Amino acid sequence: MSDPPALLVVDGVAKSYGPIPILRQITLAVPPRSIVGLVGENGAGKTTLFNIITGLAKADSGTMLYRGKPYAPRSFGEAFSMGISRVFQEQSLVLNVPVYENMLLSQEHRFTRFGQLVDRRAMIRVAERIVREAGLDVDVRRAAGEYDFSRRQAIEIARACLAPKHLMGLEDPLVLLDEPTSALDQKDETAFADLLARMRAHASFIFVSHRLTEVRELSDSIIVMKDGVITGTLTPQEADEKTLHGLMVGRDRADDFYHLDKQRASVVSPVVCKADRLSGADFHDVSLEVRAGEILGIGGLLDSGKSALGKAIAGVQRPKAGSVTMGDRTTTRPNISKLVRMGLGYVPAERLVEGIIASFNLAMNLTLPSADRFSPRAIWRNGMERAAAQAAIRQMRIRSGTPTVLLRDLSGGNQQKVVLARWFLRELTVLVLDNPTRGVDAGAKEEIYQHIRELTGKGVGVILVSDELTELIGLSNRILIMQRGAIAIEIPAPPESKPTEHDLIPHMLPKAA
Repeated sequence: MSDPPALLVVDGVAKSYGPIPILRQITLAVPPRSIVGLVGENGAGKTTLFNIITGLAKADSGTMLYRGKPYAPRSFGEAFSMGISRVFQEQSLVLNVPVYENMLLSQEHRFTRFGQLVDRRAMIRVAERIVREAGLDVDVRRAAGEYDFSRRQAIEIARACLAPKHLMGLEDPLVLLDEPTSALDQKDETAFADLLARMRAHASFIFVSHRLTEVRELSDSIIVMKDGVITGTLTPQEADEKTLHGLMVGRDRADDFYHLDKQRASVVSPVVCKADRLSGADFHDVSLEVRAGEILGIGGLLDSGKSALGKAIAGVQRPKAGSVTMGDRTTTRPNISKLVRMGLGYVPAERLVEGIIASFNLAMNLTLPSADRFSPRAIWRNGMERAAAQAAIRQMRIRSGTPTVLLRDLSGGNQQKVVLARWFLRELTVLVLDNPTRGVDAGAKEEIYQHIRELTGKGVGVILVSDELTELIGLSNRILIMQRGAIAIEIPAPPESKPTEHDLIPHMLPKAA
């Protein structure tokens, strides 16, 4: 029996922006009701390919077939009307709007009476059918913001998979998943995998993720991209992480991925930052200290309060009680501006919201926290700024980077490198990192880990908040596990005797009553 025809065929697609080629003769096929994994470094061309498939960009050459017919959408709306949709890395739900309106956003014309009145009851009925078929326990009348990140992600996926069926009668749509698990912890990753397994009975997927293990577990086939070309198409059985890394990066993954040779076996040095009985909206009575040259890891589930704690220590969110001490100065009202002047740096988890100004260029984003250095007499030193930007581009290997490139024109991983690089311009004592490699490919992760080790080698104390247990284990000297806003346990993580994920996970999960 022959295989069914491919749902989508991309044949020889190429795309350049100015003189820079982004895609070069991309050819691939997506079978019906399948999950095709797509991996590659930041800047490999994955997002551009997704933009072309969903009508947000036009290919310079090449063709596409969808359901056996020529396909060249002129807009995202046209792609959606034909049954192709996309779940973006950054969630697109309007949080203060009910779930049913989010699910049917831009499709209200299908529910109007007399050309003016919107039949909200009909919209609610359709949205309820979608969540019921997806197996979600969601009240579509409630505002989307009342649900946690993981549930909102499930709502977006259900909308992408089932709205074409219930609105247009289209079976087997194609859904492009762009880093859908980058902000999920382990528990929510499992829920995502279960949802995807149910949804594949209704749809096909192209799944982009930098988490290679989950790509191997979820995909029927895996396509690898590097520098705008496909370097390999493998089965999950063929695609061990070392092979994938080599095809993505062009070199084998280093055996010492976390640079353990640079981690001190024990850190006996001055305390550079201390939190004493710190409490906030999502955590309470937390005390900790980090020493010069040490990486203190903080892990836990998404609702454990770990990110809120990092923000409080960095002065991004004011705590309700407690104090933060840096050196010999203690404050009960930590403020990031004052702490930065005292030698603290902070890398947020949500770079587009808190980390960058996308409409500013690279040089301006890089020097945002260092106005005192670049304008000592209230005159901005443009030449000095450009030189610093060029040095950061070389040091961090920022692809397609020039001092004048707008941050919105860089890939997510290269944007993250800029956020990290800005702190290398200052004399740091403490660096608070919240998921510093979220949305970053394996090759860039290794480089970022090396830079973090270089900072600790200079005596900088690092507080590392991360959802990735392997990252916490590989980098940290000690790991604090938080549960329900409090520290549940401290686990040593010396280079010669690292704990395992199985050692950490039981302390993250609430004990049954």
